[in-house]
Amino acid sequence: MSKVPAVSLDVWKDLYAEAARFESIKPWNILCEESFFGVQDPTSGQLGYGCVLGEMGTFLALAVYRGDEGFDVYQRLKNDEIPEDESIAAQNCLMAQFADREELEKADRDNIKKLGLRFRGVQAWPLFRSQFPGYFPWHLDEKEAVFLTCALRCASDWVERIASGRLDPDERPGKVFTYLLKAGGEKSASEFEVCWTDIPIYKSAPPQPLAMDEKRLTKLLAKPPKRGGAWEADVYYLPAPILDRDRPYFIRMVMVVDRESGYVLPGGVVPPEQPAHEALADALLGGTEQMGCAPSEIRVRDDKLSALLEPMAKALGARLTVGDLPVIRRTKREFDKMLLRRGAASI
Repeated sequence: MSKVPAVSLDVWKDLYAEAARFESIKPWNILCEESFFGVQDPTSGQLGYGCVLGEMGTFLALAVYRGDEGFDVYQRLKNDEIPEDESIAAQNCLMAQFADREELEKADRDNIKKLGLRFRGVQAWPLFRSQFPGYFPWHLDEKEAVFLTCALRCASDWVERIASGRLDPDERPGKVFTYLLKAGGEKSASEFEVCWTDIPIYKSAPPQPLAMDEKRLTKLLAKPPKRGGAWEADVYYLPAPILDRDRPYFIRMVMVVDRESGYVLPGGVVPPEQPAHEALADALLGGTEQMGCAPSEIRVRDDKLSALLEPMAKALGARLTVGDLPVIRRTKREFDKMLLRRGAASI
């Protein structure tokens, strides 16, 4: 079962104090969500990139995206390059949200009670979470709590500089106003100096080429399968978290559907660390084995997935196309409704 990390009360005390200071400034009334600053993690030395959320008044928070990869996700979210139903599972950030009391879990309320703190009203209760790609938002560990404390402290200073006219966050295109640990200082002291650093450019490592099961393919193609119709194929995150690890995570559904009949071929679920193209290739091969026929067309959602699946499509003699997946979308919607009714514990 998932476990809440242990964090010392002194660390919680500092974090709640910085959150209260940040909230008192009402930064969402001052800044738009396009502005961001940099801050160095006192423990790892990695840079994080913070932005204020709440311009529309519905979700009030400071989000701190970790490293170049986290910042890249932030940029792609802003540009609507990540599907809405994958937005939570894609993020790599720390979050200090100001929520209603009903949104807090027992561990959050226990910390507030131990510290003797009181909060009243809507969107007034600090809620701290950590997010990693493929994982459900979860409670902070001690190192994350220390980093978020520093980020909130720097965020308050950043907002106050902007509000007073001492800083224009956009005055240097291609640069970000950044808080770096003072050279030669103790990391635990969390003392920062400010400078302008380059906006990060993230280049992800290319996925491993598809490794096909040659034995299965040879056996399947010893007697060429009949030719079928068009199949839609996709991998997507299920909306309910799985709780059998220390940290809750999202599993992904592998779905292959015959477009004409709507029949769902065997696919199953895979953990977040398994590459999507490998899971889909295995499902396409398994579907061909079960149906006794190979698709004439395999449609996927994007060019990247198409390129990775090209070897399997070629082996099956199928044409790969990219576009909308209406049958999968409809099937996914019904399946997700059923899953949410049953709850994560029944998966």
